[in-house]
Formats: sequence, C-alpha cells, structure tokens
Amino acid sequence: MKKSTIIVMFIAVIAKVLGFIRDITLTSLFGFGAETAAYQAAVSIPSVILTVVGAALISGIIPMLTRIMHEDKDRGERFASNVLNIMMLFAALVSAFMFILPELAVKMVASGLSDQGVIYAASFVRTFALGTFSVALLQLGTGYLNVKNSFAAPAAAGIPINIVVIIGIFLSSKSGNLQVLAYAQLFGFILQAGLILYAMKKNGFKYTAVIDFKDQDLRIMMALALPLFLSSFLGQLNDVIMKNLSTFFYPDGDKGYVYMTSATKLVGFVQGIFLVSILQVTFPTIAKNVVDGNNKMLNKSINEAILMISLFVFPAVVGFITLANEIVSFVYLRNATTPADIKAIVPVFVCYSLVLFSQAMRDLMIRIHFAYQDMKNPVKSHILFSIVFIGLMFLFGNLLMPFGHGLSGLSLAYVVAATVTCIPLYKTMKKHVGKLYLKYIRSDFLKILLSSILMGVVILLLRPLMGAFLPAKISLIVIIVIALIFYIVILVVFKTRFAMSLLATILRLEQ
Repeated sequence: MKKSTIIVMFIAVIAKVLGFIRDITLTSLFGFGAETAAYQAAVSIPSVILTVVGAALISGIIPMLTRIMHEDKDRGERFASNVLNIMMLFAALVSAFMFILPELAVKMVASGLSDQGVIYAASFVRTFALGTFSVALLQLGTGYLNVKNSFAAPAAAGIPINIVVIIGIFLSSKSGNLQVLAYAQLFGFILQAGLILYAMKKNGFKYTAVIDFKDQDLRIMMALALPLFLSSFLGQLNDVIMKNLSTFFYPDGDKGYVYMTSATKLVGFVQGIFLVSILQVTFPTIAKNVVDGNNKMLNKSINEAILMISLFVFPAVVGFITLANEIVSFVYLRNATTPADIKAIVPVFVCYSLVLFSQAMRDLMIRIHFAYQDMKNPVKSHILFSIVFIGLMFLFGNLLMPFGHGLSGLSLAYVVAATVTCIPLYKTMKKHVGKLYLKYIRSDFLKILLSSILMGVVILLLRPLMGAFLPAKISLIVIIVIALIFYIVILVVFKTRFAMSLLATILRLEQ
C-alpha cells in the first residue's frame, strides 16, 4: 500500500501543481473580479451536480464490484458497463439542463454574483455542457480502476486538462475573448475522458451496450447508494451554501466568492495530493479485507492510513499557519492581484487549514463504514454535519463580519463541524471493526505531532532571519526546504518506525 500511495502522490503533485499554475495564471491575468468568479462558478457546476450521483455510485460500486469480480469477472464487467451507461444517461440530462437554463445553473452555485458575472458564467456554462460526459466517465472510471488496483490514471487525469486550460487562459487574455477559455476547458474535458477510457481498456474493461434497471446487482447497489446519494447531496449542498454565503458576507460579492474559492483551493492542494491519494489507495484494500474477513490486515490498513495522514497533514497545517501570508503572497500576488486581496485571503486560509486532520479522519471512517456496506451511519453523520455547519456559518459569519472576517467565520464553522462529527462516526466504526489496535501507533503518532511542532518553531526562528537577507519568494522556498529537512531528521532521530519504513520504501523506488 505504501508503494502505491507514493506513486499516486507523485502523480497528484504534478496534477495539483499544474492546477495551481492554472489558478495563479487566471487570477494574475483576470484579477479577482467578475471574469474569474464566473469561470470558477461555471466550471464547478458539472462536478457539483454529477458528484452528487457519481460519488454515491462510486462509493457503492467499489465494495460491490470487488465482490462481483471475486465471484464472476464477466458479470462484473457487464455490471460496470451498466452503471457507466446509466451515468451517461444522467449526464445527458445534466448537459441539457446546463445548455437550456444556464442562468439557473449559475444561481444554484453562486447566487450573489454581479449581473456581469452571471452573464459571463452563463456563457461558460453552455460551452461546458458537453463536459458533463467526461466528468461522468471520470467518476465511474475511477471506481473501476481502483478495484483493478490501478491508481495512476485517475490521479493523472488532471494533468492534460490543466495544461490545456493554462494555454487557454493566456490565449483568452491576449485575444480579449473569454470563449477561448471556455473552449479550452471543454477540450480539456475531452482529453480527460480519453485518458480514463484508455486506462479502463488497458485494465481489461469490456464494454457492453446495456441499460438494465432490473439487474439484481444494480438494485442491490442502488439500495446501498440511496443513502450515499443523500450524503453526497448534503456534501455538495454544504459547499454550495458556503460559496453562496461568501458572496453575502463580503462587501463585494464577486471578490468574496473568489477569495473563498482561492483559500479553499490552497488547502485543497494538500487534500488532493496527500489525503485523496491515501484514501484512494486505502479504500479498496480495506474493502477487500472486509470481504475476506481478515481483521488483522484490516487493522493494519487502518493504522497505516492514520499514520500516513498524520505524517503529511501535521507539518502541512503547521506550515500553513506559520507561513500563511508568505504562501498566499507567493501563489497569488502578481499583476492584477493587490496586497489588499492577499490580506483578505490569509485569515480565511489559516482557519480553513485547521480542518485538514479532522476531515481526513472523518473521510477515512466514512469509507470504513462503506466497506461494511453500512450507509446509514455516514448519512446520519452528514446530516449532523450539515446542521452544525450551516448553523455555525450564520453564527460565526455574523459575529466576525463587523470585524471584517465574515469569510473566516465560514471557514471556522467548517472546522468545528468536521471535528464534532468525528465522535459518533468513531463509535459506530468501532462496532463494525471490533477491537482497534491503535495503541500500536500511539508512539509514532505522538512523535510525528511533536516533530511537526518543532518544525513550526524552526520556521518562526527562520522567518525574520531569511526575510532580512533574501527576497520574499526565495526566502519562502529556502525556509520550506530547511523546515522539511529538519522535520525528516527529527523523525529519524525520534526513531519514528513508520516514517523510517516509508523512507526506505521511497529509496527502494529510486533504485
């Protein structure tokens, strides 16, 4: 599992760096105004709508397809084709909705955009309508490939689309025509679909032209997926509400939306590289161990996932907090972006970064429930999360808005809600797994936490020293490199077994 996770992380780093370059290029050339807000709102629509259905089906299909493939491979391939065709049918309906009612689609995800922002976004949405088929294929393909223990292609899917969009942003800026960017995004969607389809074929996918709603396996999965559908819906609804409220809790609605999106994308960089990669590799392994009834290996997988998450998340959070202003400035401060924009993003970024560990634990525990085909308790958790999150957003947003930190209030609400809902999830997870052997990772866990804190102290000592002699951007890079080296050395000095084992795995990969 360690080797697969490292490979996926490496590919994810490339994809996420390109995604960052895309976002930086966009805000650099178009600023934080209506054009940027319109693009970000429009490009999120296919994912928001399809993820509600797609995430439910994929979370249900991994344990389901694992079991079916174990019993009959041909039946498994037919089942995958059936689900894919149904997803494509749904994508066609979404595509028609986006093309016919683009303004309504925009209002669903960003109701506080300016009139000009809505006009720009509606034009984008019509062009992106055909991209829904790519998003649907990516959703199903990711689940199928994960069952086949193929993780590289889904992780790499973001690479071609980001390259094409970056080129599109430059051409759009030079020509003054936003539709150039829209068509670049659509072409990127097509490339993404081609990559996933090729990977599926290479891993033995046998397509069957079938749509069978009466299929017994499909009915079982749909019964499992209904609660997942509700969970996915609530998850997307929470995000939509937060982004919508960001247009009201900031004086300039367009800027509020882009500030919130920019801050969450910075944190999402770590989530996409480390957390998603770890969970993507861990979930099929956990599902297989549950199907095999191998409790010893199940506990081993859970413990490794917790330590892997801690190893990367703790130093990331410490780094985000201690270097927040420098990181946000490094990423966004150029051309059309002003110091005032940076000042607005930094506190939102700091508050939102605090959610990383609790969100990772929450996602891990939810997937463990899915492996046991328990969909009810995750739904209860999502409902509780939504109630706490939405209530706290209004509370914290209104409390902090007079001080100019309404957006930070929204981020803080997310942190508290994610942390609170971990408690009932842990209790129900323990009922499924039985005895959890967490005592075996206690020592490594504490060593990782202490190493991260000491790394933070080193960063605070280095900041004024490096800032006095080096330009801001070079200073940040030097501080990060020194801090990472110090972190690794301290882990070795503390004899952190998991970290040393992971380091040995990396060294073997290089040979």
